[in-house]
Amino acid sequence: MSALLPTRLTGRRKTALHKRVSCLVGFLALAALLLVGRLVQLQAIEHARWSAAAAAIQERTIDAPPQRGTIYDRNGTALAYDVKAAAIAIDSYNMTKPETLIDILAEELDLSAALLKDRVYRSSYFTWIDRKVSVEAARAIRRRSKEEGAYGLIFIDTWKRCYPQAALASNLLGIVGTDGEGLEGVELSFNAQLAGSPTKLHLVEGADGRIYRTETLVSGAPGCDLHLTIDARLQHICEDAIDRGVRQFEAKRGFIVLLDPHSGDVLAMAQDSRVDLNHFQGSSAEDRRNLAVGFLFEPGSSFKAFAGLAALDCGSVRVDDRFNGNDGIRIAGHTIHNAENRSFGTVTFAEIIEKSINTGMARVSIELGKEQLHSYLTDFGFGAKTGLEIPGEEGGILRDAEDWSQLDLAAASFGQSVGVTGIQLARAMAAIANGGSLLAPHVVRDPEGGDPQSEILRQVASETSCAAMRSLLRRVIESGTGTWAAVPGFAAAAKTGTAQKAFPGRGYVAGKYTSLIAGFLPTDDPAYVAVVVLDEVGTDPVWGGYTAGQIFADAMSRIVKLEHLPPVVALQ
Repeated sequence: MSALLPTRLTGRRKTALHKRVSCLVGFLALAALLLVGRLVQLQAIEHARWSAAAAAIQERTIDAPPQRGTIYDRNGTALAYDVKAAAIAIDSYNMTKPETLIDILAEELDLSAALLKDRVYRSSYFTWIDRKVSVEAARAIRRRSKEEGAYGLIFIDTWKRCYPQAALASNLLGIVGTDGEGLEGVELSFNAQLAGSPTKLHLVEGADGRIYRTETLVSGAPGCDLHLTIDARLQHICEDAIDRGVRQFEAKRGFIVLLDPHSGDVLAMAQDSRVDLNHFQGSSAEDRRNLAVGFLFEPGSSFKAFAGLAALDCGSVRVDDRFNGNDGIRIAGHTIHNAENRSFGTVTFAEIIEKSINTGMARVSIELGKEQLHSYLTDFGFGAKTGLEIPGEEGGILRDAEDWSQLDLAAASFGQSVGVTGIQLARAMAAIANGGSLLAPHVVRDPEGGDPQSEILRQVASETSCAAMRSLLRRVIESGTGTWAAVPGFAAAAKTGTAQKAFPGRGYVAGKYTSLIAGFLPTDDPAYVAVVVLDEVGTDPVWGGYTAGQIFADAMSRIVKLEHLPPVVALQ
């Protein structure tokens, strides 16, 4: 019996072993079944989901901005161009040492830690940190993050807009946003030409942010260059002159428009409020507003040049016709006064222009009639946009002739109850200077690569009438209200203006004036038309001839020296 015991024990062991093997096989079979099921789930049922997730982690499709076209002045001086830069993004899911990354980025990019924390900790495989980083700063960030073992940053080659002249002509040039699109000025108006087309890239990157493979899906093209009509040298002179003038006369603001009267080219468009376009982010829209096209003002007595030309051209007045120039003329229950209530006695039409006599011009306008005056002012382009190729232009204010009373007619003749812009006034004065041709003004020489062409819109008056008015405007500077605007050695011509400002709901306000002058040089063959406008002069006297006239003389004296313009008709 004892001999049979080991045999029975062996059988039991075999049975136990079989059970264990069966359990193991069953477990393995179950595990295999679960594994196969999971694989089926991943590869078939959830294939699209996980493929997309993998692509999001490792692959990107982005638009790489093209190199934007360069903007030049009329002589080939670069005013805006693109330089190589880097765009930096972060993969928040695969980054390491986020706090270290935040410290590095804050120091190198001068961005706030709060802003960087928001971007770094955002749940995203791709979040932009800064798309306009200098090449030097990008190199420093890449080096420091590598040294610290802080990964997750993605570096992409791109372009950054650079303005080598800083604030020069900033209100004309405009700005470009972080996405490379023009937002203001000619950068906006000609964005389609300047922008080019982006290159679509397919990127494969590692968790450390390094790009391991780049594939071009769609090839882009760089933007086209743009040549402006402005002259950077003349622009600088006008900006310096208006800066000094605004300070000297404690004005709220001021600007100058310089125009070629034979082509309509804007040679300078300067104002005292300017922005360094390389650092425009802290500026306001008001700082960047182009006053020459966006600031409406009453032109005051400068309008006598156009009302007077209308009367000459219609034959309702001659240069030596005589009028009552005493202060105080009663029209429709209102009394019109001369400046400082001065009386001049009997005066000629020439003296009305020379000495800027309101009562005399009111009498001239009544003889002319509202239909005739309104027609000429409309032909001069007042009350409508000039079509200058920059955004923000105002159309001005010129009510319909049928809405004019006799008082409105008289007031319009010396620049009240109408609103104009600097570019409108400069273009109208250019028509007097060039013999009566109203031109389309331009700030771009070759928007489609062609040579600049003068575009005559219409003939507003005869050459004979314009020549007569030019002679009268010369007298304004020689012996009239514009003597402060004289340019030594040259026969300049101009009409001054001082307009009391009106405010909605308040009417005309005492002590608030727009002081201006609109003129050209030389008188007989004008090369330049200039309009100088000061808003709310803070010194005394406020007269446009005294204030804006001195700025006109300052700017034009330097311009003729720079251009070596011969004194065609020298003052005696």
